[in-house]
Amino acid sequence: MIKKTLKIFSQNVRKNKTLMNTILENSKNSMDIILVQEPPKSLIHCVPSHTNPTGDPIYSTPNHPNWTLFIKQDLAQENYARVATYVNKKLQKMRFTLRLDIINHRDVNVLAFHSGQHINYVINVYSNNNQSTLHFLNRNIVNLNNTVVMTGDFNIRDNN
Repeated sequence: MIKKTLKIFSQNVRKNKTLMNTILENSKNSMDIILVQEPPKSLIHCVPSHTNPTGDPIYSTPNHPNWTLFIKQDLAQENYARVATYVNKKLQKMRFTLRLDIINHRDVNVLAFHSGQHINYVINVYSNNNQSTLHFLNRNIVNLNNTVVMTGDFNIRDNN
């Protein structure tokens, strides 16, 4: 499969687990990549901790057997990622990887993948009403020549 035929879907699911699961199930045969903003998070379990007698909580976003989830993991609930990217497992040969070495931010996912001899990028962005992520990206400009798509929820309102 070449990058010109990738089918990419982007949606802000507003932390709705039912909507997230519906999108994953209904898109498994029709989409290649799903870019999600404001993914739902659920408490999975608590892990033993030296500082917390009840244990440290572990949160996760829904998984699906047809999709590989790429999300910046952080144990703290207040730092939970606001973007998640799902790649259909039929694309495993393209070796998708989450590139935190390029941009390490809870509101930006940079995925790299191989298409022939080139490395390409798919970028998923969530920016809040203050556009803090857009300001971050403006201050930390990264030149990714082979970006296939950069999309998401930018929260840019027209004041007119």
